Amino acid sequence: MYPRNAASPEPIAIGPVVQISDGAVQTAGVTVRIKPVGVSEADGGGTTAYSTDGVVLYTPTQAETNYTSFVLIAKKTGCIPASVTVVTTASATAGYAGVDWGKITSATSTVNLSGTTISTSQAVASVSGAVGSVTGAVGSVTARVTANTDQWGGVAVTGMPMPTYTQPTGFLAATFPATVSSYAGGAVASVTGNVGGNVVGSVGSISGVTFPTHFDNLDIAANGHVTATVDAINNNVITASSIQANAITSAKIATDAIGAAQLAADAVTEIQAGLATAANLLIANDRIAYALTALVGACSDAQTAAETYTLSINGNTFTVDYAGLDASGSRGTTTLTKV
Repeated sequence: MYPRNAASPEPIAIGPVVQISDGAVQTAGVTVRIKPVGVSEADGGGTTAYSTDGVVLYTPTQAETNYTSFVLIAKKTGCIPASVTVVTTASATAGYAGVDWGKITSATSTVNLSGTTISTSQAVASVSGAVGSVTGAVGSVTARVTANTDQWGGVAVTGMPMPTYTQPTGFLAATFPATVSSYAGGAVASVTGNVGGNVVGSVGSISGVTFPTHFDNLDIAANGHVTATVDAINNNVITASSIQANAITSAKIATDAIGAAQLAADAVTEIQAGLATAANLLIANDRIAYALTALVGACSDAQTAAETYTLSINGNTFTVDYAGLDASGSRGTTTLTKV
């Protein structure tokens, strides 16, 4: 078979071109035409030569060989043309036949691949029959494997022998401590029982511990403080005995921590119960001022004309007007005015 798409195609012998009139074999002036499969016929672009006995030799171009087959026709006017059909192989190397196994159907004979090296990158879908040896991974084995199942280390055995194991001296007599004081190794998968000391590092989970309802909503920070909002405290939970001495001091209450917004609507009324209000103090001031003013007027010398006495008490000015003495020597009506 002729190599396909070879870089350096080899000459092809087409045959002799004979003169019709006298039967002379032509050794010059012959034209070679080429007709690739599926392509129109055209003049060849290769090289034409002749053998010593007149056979036309044609060396095609590389492109002219890149077909599954092509026909070469040698012709000359007044002569009988010669032709040859060339079937190419899948190999581009002369002397080699490229085989497309996908185009070989119903093979009835066993092919011996002795001396043939199969690429290690090739995957074998399945193998039926015995395999001498396998190097590499085997996806699965569906039939019984007999090799090395009736021998162990080259010795015939019945069944699967247990491997020989020699225990270290004193292993069975060794006493292990009931409590491990410390462990500085890697991760411990699980611990059953009590941990007497401290655990340094994170603990994945703890089982067997019951926490109060909504305990996880407290948001306890690393410093032990509760960062979540406490919505309510049950009645009688906080008593005098449950608060330690000096637990609440002025230093521990922020400025404006307790203001009008934090007090109940009737808290001020309850605090003021039994205490004098501003209105009560104003009445007391007025009465004291009036008494003092009247006292001053009573201590003054008797006058026959109307007299006015003024007194300032706590920033307030009070005026007392007295009528003059009457025939019996007593003062008349007193009038108190607050200016």
